[in-house]
Amino acid sequence: CIVCDLDGTLMRPDDGIEESTYQLLRQCMDQGIEFVIATGRDINMVVDFMAKYKFDCDLILNNGAQYRNLSGSFNDIYPMDDKAFIDIANILHGYGYLLAIHTNQGKYSLHDTEDFWEYHMELLTKNLPEGMELPKKTFTTREGYLRDFKYKATPEEIIEDGAKVLKIDARHKDVYSIEGVRSQLNIEGLEYSSSYADNIEITSSVSNKGILLRKVVEDKGYAMDEVATFGDGVNDCAMLEGFKYSFAPANACDKAKQIATYTLQKTNIEGAVGEGILLLKDMKLINM
Repeated sequence: CIVCDLDGTLMRPDDGIEESTYQLLRQCMDQGIEFVIATGRDINMVVDFMAKYKFDCDLILNNGAQYRNLSGSFNDIYPMDDKAFIDIANILHGYGYLLAIHTNQGKYSLHDTEDFWEYHMELLTKNLPEGMELPKKTFTTREGYLRDFKYKATPEEIIEDGAKVLKIDARHKDVYSIEGVRSQLNIEGLEYSSSYADNIEITSSVSNKGILLRKVVEDKGYAMDEVATFGDGVNDCAMLEGFKYSFAPANACDKAKQIATYTLQKTNIEGAVGEGILLLKDMKLINM
């Protein structure tokens, strides 16, 4: 079984896959090796990618807060406590964060649609070199990023709408205006998977990519050394740790490289996952 993070690991910045890596991954699947995606994205942020590459695999979503397939015929969720969500959302919104609140009923925000989109685009373009355009992908287009978007004025209204909160993406345009925010985020039952104050990912501490992956592995009947994991970020460390065949691409964060068994020579753009698959072949763990 190959378990792979998307952004920074398998995906290029344009949401594509390096071609030789895609062909190697397809060969693995054609020979019965299971492919599982483990990402911080929600379902609406992966459907375009899944359609483009004709993937129909199991999905660990929202940094381990959700396990489902594409059709939704099974959909296990591990939401955060309602009170913890209300407390953290009020703090972050009060500091001026843009909150993308992923739930089992789509994406909510405490900014209305136009304000949300304007703030989102400001964040995407603030460090963009002059003359360079954003790549066209789900994250950068209204039809992609605002898919299944809902506005509510308060966190309480989101809960009253019957939504279960799976993950919060909190982003801020001015790191200097949020100094000290970290000291206010010690709310029981929550896990923070970003080390940057201006970009925080929050889920329930009940589950993360590693916790959920181990449950999936056990349920599927795999041994731990029958699973290869690939990831580049802080939120991937829990699924790199403890797996004998874990891989971090060359562009991975230092913590991921320290935890992974193997640090690859290639980046996600160059085909790091393909390099890892060939290493598995060289170790005679897969036949191709």
